[in-house]
Amino acid sequence: MADVSSIKTEALDGNATAEFAAEQLNWQLAQSGASTVGIKIEQEHPVVVWQSSEAMANWQAPREQLDTGSEETEYISEYDMELEDSVRKRKLTPMQRLGRRSAENVSAKRKKQMKLPEIFRFFSNIERVQESSAKPGAVSATCNACHSRIKGFVTVTSNFIKHLRLKHTEIHAAFIGAKQSGITEPPEVQGTESFDHRVMCYIIDTASPLSIVETDSFRNLFKGTHLRLIGRGKLEMRLDARFSQIVNSIKNVIATKKYVCTSADVWPTRDCSFFGYTCHWLDHKYQRNSVALACRRFTGDSAQILEMISGINNDYELNNLKIVATVTHNCSDFSRAFHAFGINCKDIRIEYAHEHESDCESYANSMELTCNALPNHIRCASHTLNVLASTDFVQLLSMDKSLKERHSRIFAKCSSLWRKCDCPKSAEIIAAVLGEALIVPTITRWNSIYDGICCILLHKEKLAELCSKLSLHNSCFSASDIQYLEEFRILMGPIATTIEFLRMENNLFYGCLIPALTSLCVKLKRVSDSSELIDLKVVALGLQLKLKERFGKYIRLAEDANNAIIASVLCPSVKMRWFNALARVSGHERSADDIHKIVIAEAVRHAKATENAYQSALESAYPKEKDDFYEFDEADDGGETSDLDMSQPSPLPAATKLIDDAEAQFHSYLRDAGTTFEILEKYPLLHDLALKYNTPLTSSAPVERVLSLVHINRYLRRSDPSDYPIEKLVLLKANSGFQMVKDSKGLLI
Repeated sequence: MADVSSIKTEALDGNATAEFAAEQLNWQLAQSGASTVGIKIEQEHPVVVWQSSEAMANWQAPREQLDTGSEETEYISEYDMELEDSVRKRKLTPMQRLGRRSAENVSAKRKKQMKLPEIFRFFSNIERVQESSAKPGAVSATCNACHSRIKGFVTVTSNFIKHLRLKHTEIHAAFIGAKQSGITEPPEVQGTESFDHRVMCYIIDTASPLSIVETDSFRNLFKGTHLRLIGRGKLEMRLDARFSQIVNSIKNVIATKKYVCTSADVWPTRDCSFFGYTCHWLDHKYQRNSVALACRRFTGDSAQILEMISGINNDYELNNLKIVATVTHNCSDFSRAFHAFGINCKDIRIEYAHEHESDCESYANSMELTCNALPNHIRCASHTLNVLASTDFVQLLSMDKSLKERHSRIFAKCSSLWRKCDCPKSAEIIAAVLGEALIVPTITRWNSIYDGICCILLHKEKLAELCSKLSLHNSCFSASDIQYLEEFRILMGPIATTIEFLRMENNLFYGCLIPALTSLCVKLKRVSDSSELIDLKVVALGLQLKLKERFGKYIRLAEDANNAIIASVLCPSVKMRWFNALARVSGHERSADDIHKIVIAEAVRHAKATENAYQSALESAYPKEKDDFYEFDEADDGGETSDLDMSQPSPLPAATKLIDDAEAQFHSYLRDAGTTFEILEKYPLLHDLALKYNTPLTSSAPVERVLSLVHINRYLRRSDPSDYPIEKLVLLKANSGFQMVKDSKGLLI
């Protein structure tokens, strides 16, 4: 017998007699030199299976050590024996067989009564360590939670307990709690339940049909893991339960929010159309949160869209007081603009584009008619800028026939180069020559054209070699072509960067819209006045006019843009910095005093309407942070942001103390050097107002991240569309990152 005094052992209580018997059996088998010891653990009814009958017979344990209650028995049939044992059994006399049978019954009873330590409920695939350097009795097991192989002893389980304590604290706590309370069964959620949940997430994420869980190939993946696989019926029930849980959790979260912004969009497909509806809000840390409320199939007109919006709002208890704005997307037919650019849509990558682009405009008109009836309707600014960079640009090109022909000819060469990227051999040549792949435009993202041109210009010195190796002899770029593409990049750069800026989700508020448009006006004017543009100078001047036309109410600071004005002033990162620059590029007639009056009057009205408690806060300074995106003027980068002397009292008559407080807090806010939303907590009369007016979106980017045609097409392409409702799967996928509330046990519901 090997010296085991140095082995660390665990204290066993009076109820652990059966466990000690199983552990002692393992040790004796190891010492007897048994060649094959296999342990099989079932998730529901743990059973120790000893495949060495001789080793079992050699072990003599006191009978009283094995009297531990009943477990499911696994008997060894004649077909499980070795051939020699089976023949030897047939040669026995009846009395010998009876005695042998009695011995086997005793052995089976012992095997039935023995079980492993409870810690092995959290491990599977327990095997004897075959390494020559391993100590006798050493085993290894797979952790059910992380699938790591852990080595230890059945008689000394400290290694397995330590693994749970360090790597899986929740499982370890459940194990200790069950051990202290005398409960021998582990929580089911750690085994089958967690595995079923992962299978459900796999179905949602991959858009796989539910029937896949009953295929042989899927089930073969989990052979030997002793996991009980979920069936299709139970999986469907779990999906329904998950859907209900998410909907209820979203309702509970929305109920706690004072202001939300909704967004609506329609996606036409081959057989029908889908209506998507999302909800967005700012949390207590002023971070944007988004969820998908509905994805519904419909074949009706704009009246049905309005009816669906009303029904969804009722389901989630959304009213006009909580919904501060509804954003719609301009479903523009970009394929026409691509053709006008000289780009053949068949030659570029069409990722999740509308299957019937001709229907897109009609649905856009339906959405326009519908949402105009909604309160506080806002159009997506990013899509409007896309129209400026595509449709308006092409129209301006068409005014000069020779320039239009030159543009189409050059972009046809680019299109030929992009077409080669889809050929594997050509793609290898491109990667070998350029050291990277080219960026190929996609029809659903306008900025991809700009990105594609920038990528070509990045390797302009290698274009001649590349075209030669690709046999594009008629598509070689001349110096004049490169010069035109450089001008295109310079002109479209400010528009592209503004689109990307408005697509950002972090720190993006409705108050960023007017400053971003002001900055774009300044940048386009700077580009137009520069000597870098020769052929496209007239087009640049025309784009400035088109920009002011499409965003007229914001650039003129019209009365119907007051919400955006208030949001901008109450956005701490910009405040009034944009005002003087916008006055120079647009010539609006409003003064800074007018803007101040608008904000103060709204603060007073809002305080009365919401019955907010208010008090003046002490002024404190914050380090000012330089804004890297906005460009107004050098004179605007100082502390002064308007033509009103902040040291002078406001001309607004202070009829009541509320007005006095609102005026004092507003001017203190303008002087505050802080640039984050946290500074508004010092100004109670402005804080809630800023949150309300900055909740709306300026872009559809957060919507596309939650719910878009990408999600819908993934599920429409399933082999069995009737397998499970697409609408539910889309919402489950769209809200997969939503943090649901927890129940009393700390589990997600």
